[in-house]
Amino acid sequence: MFMFFCIRLKKFLICLAGILVLIMGGTVLTTKGFEQAAVAADAATDMSDTVKAAEKEIFVPSVMYHSLLKDPDRAGDYVVSPAVFEEDMRYLAEKGYETVFASDLIDFVEKGVPLPEKPVLVTFDDGYLNVMTYAYPYMKENGLKGVMNVVGTYTDLSTEQDEHNPAYSSLTWQEIAELSQSGVFEIGNHTYNMHSMTSRKGCKRIYGESYEEYRKSMFDDIAMLQGLLSDKSGVTPVTFAYPFGFISEDSVGILQDIGFKALLTCNEKPNYISRGDTECLLSINRYNRPAGISTEEFMEKLLKH
Repeated sequence: MFMFFCIRLKKFLICLAGILVLIMGGTVLTTKGFEQAAVAADAATDMSDTVKAAEKEIFVPSVMYHSLLKDPDRAGDYVVSPAVFEEDMRYLAEKGYETVFASDLIDFVEKGVPLPEKPVLVTFDDGYLNVMTYAYPYMKENGLKGVMNVVGTYTDLSTEQDEHNPAYSSLTWQEIAELSQSGVFEIGNHTYNMHSMTSRKGCKRIYGESYEEYRKSMFDDIAMLQGLLSDKSGVTPVTFAYPFGFISEDSVGILQDIGFKALLTCNEKPNYISRGDTECLLSINRYNRPAGISTEEFMEKLLKH
């Protein structure tokens, strides 16, 4: 529609140029008049191309890590070695990808703040200490960004009575504050105490539970973690990660009411975002990074679009 308007505008400007020449005393349309009109019309066409580019969908792959451990016996679907993580990051950099925060995606969609030409979202679920131990130094040295999605009960336990061992510990409230202030990580909410496979299955609505009961349960847990993160770590997340990827029809609106603008799923699909489309932020798909496959094999899946 916009391009059609520009074509009509171009024709109008050409006609207008001829009329102006006649008004200014000429009885013959001059070549110069046509050239001036053409320049104006070309400017309008360039403007339409700029608008079209700004509204273009951008492919944003997103990878989901959990725990990073050196012990090969611990490797599995949710545990990879620090060496594998570093190899993944080098591969992305070699292919021209630049890491971004979820808040960068929000700023692009809401305000038009430019993104890198090839953005990639790197996330870490559950808030394990070993991510700070192994990934953080490498990321800081190489100017990388990541999103750390923390579980409140894990953090409380580590803060109060943990031996603080990277093999099994989670981050403390103080360490979350340190990461959020580092410029390397931003913090996401992964529920306070819904990271379980009980009858609720993550934060999914229980069969027979009324909307009011479900909403209260979500606020009592997730909004409480927002308050704790604000009070103890000085950060208020705008990103929420669904535990195990379980989603209910009513969860999106409730999470928006709590204050979240970006919602991270476990759906292994490509992401496409565009300016002004806030809906695209409410289901950001992520590919889980397991052990047992090469960086090339995993990246072929992650970067396919």
